[in-house]
Amino acid sequence: MLNRSIRLACFFLAGATWLISPLRSAENPAEEHAKLALVSERNAIVPDKELWIGVRFDLEDGWHTYWINPGDSGEPPRIEWELPAGFQAGAIQWPYPARLSTPPLADYGYEHQVLLMVMVRPAPGLKEGVSERIAAHVRYLVCRDVCIPGQKQLELTLPVKSDATASSTAPAFEITRQRLPRSVPKNWKISATSAGDDILLDLRIGTLNVAPQLFPLEEEQVENAAVQATTTIPGGIRLHLKKSNHLLKPISRLKGILVVSSGKAYLVDVPVVGPPRKAQTESMKD
Repeated sequence: MLNRSIRLACFFLAGATWLISPLRSAENPAEEHAKLALVSERNAIVPDKELWIGVRFDLEDGWHTYWINPGDSGEPPRIEWELPAGFQAGAIQWPYPARLSTPPLADYGYEHQVLLMVMVRPAPGLKEGVSERIAAHVRYLVCRDVCIPGQKQLELTLPVKSDATASSTAPAFEITRQRLPRSVPKNWKISATSAGDDILLDLRIGTLNVAPQLFPLEEEQVENAAVQATTTIPGGIRLHLKKSNHLLKPISRLKGILVVSSGKAYLVDVPVVGPPRKAQTESMKD
């Protein structure tokens, strides 16, 4: 999309400029709308025990940053880690986002506060009595009526101890875990069918008080701004997902985060089958 292309061009051009300039707030106007911090769930590193750390965004009211699939515009945050020798960082754990609608577009992202957490494995044989520095270079985009690219160098120094207690930021990690997608229950039956301009996602997952919502993991499969209408089917509910106007080829698998009425999120990854044989036959007759 043109809107997205313009925003991304601004993001990368500005980022390239800042890479050769000192990072001062006057040169990084995004800091006026988003405060970033590198935080740890525990107050120390314990040898041979994994550690959860994360980049916390505190966003000014009305401003947002983006999920791994940003939707119609934007760019997700990117983190480059600087770790002590032998340390390893895992992948970002993305909590499910909010749908940010600015018709005719819709984005997926976060408002107010979000923690992007990562598991770190310390180096084998780490000795007590020393301190270790963990740093992260974060590139991000914050938007309201306009989008502003930013980048920030963050660091955290933790002692190495035989035991550790929860840090002051530990509650944020627990809140984030509640918003992380989990595997679907074994008794759920989920299937997807291609039918004209729609993908029909059949969810035989029991009674729901509120209509579920799917956040697609891959870009330009689902029309982000389209209403996800629902109809009742035996044993569950059908979610009608409009195919993206920019879809270049048939969708073989649908991957997304399904958020249900309980506020829990589940990872959906199902094959997309063709329309029922009856529909194919009627189409040939036409």
